[in-house]
Amino acid sequence: MQKIIILATVLLLCISCKSYIDSDKNNNVKASSFLLQYNEENNLFHYYNNVNGIADKQVFYNTHFKINIPKKIINWSMKGQDFIFEYDNKQIIYIYVPYKNEVKEFGNWELKDIDYHDALSLNDYWEERNYNDNHLYKEHNGRISKLYTNGKCKILLYNIKTENLSRFIESAKTFNIIP
Repeated sequence: MQKIIILATVLLLCISCKSYIDSDKNNNVKASSFLLQYNEENNLFHYYNNVNGIADKQVFYNTHFKINIPKKIINWSMKGQDFIFEYDNKQIIYIYVPYKNEVKEFGNWELKDIDYHDALSLNDYWEERNYNDNHLYKEHNGRISKLYTNGKCKILLYNIKTENLSRFIESAKTFNIIP
């Protein structure tokens, strides 16, 4: 009987402990184009890719930026100018940053409600993770989706739990373009 209780306790502890990729602050991810630094209170994502795109002899210069993002990341992805950070229960921060020469001037930052086209930005990631497409395009009780944008850069806060919204908005506001 004692062995069963010990085994049940160990199984319960294993099931209840969720592993986050940023749980070990000494396990930062560094590459030639970015740094994902796991800090005590939040994480720092710094994008500084100096390998620019070229098409038809036109050079597309990367926009460098930094942003503090919340802890407890379960997955993240980076493709071109799209950056995705996923949290429990499909809470997602999606960041799109245009190339420098695509933008002459940035507008003022504002927080907006999202529309159907904003959710389309997550479509490739959604398919890659084998999530149900119907889940992507509908509203969920107790969840809020917002778009923080300056007209060119977009930070989509998707499917965020109501109690986490202010923390995610404050995170989005730390976005800073680096010259």
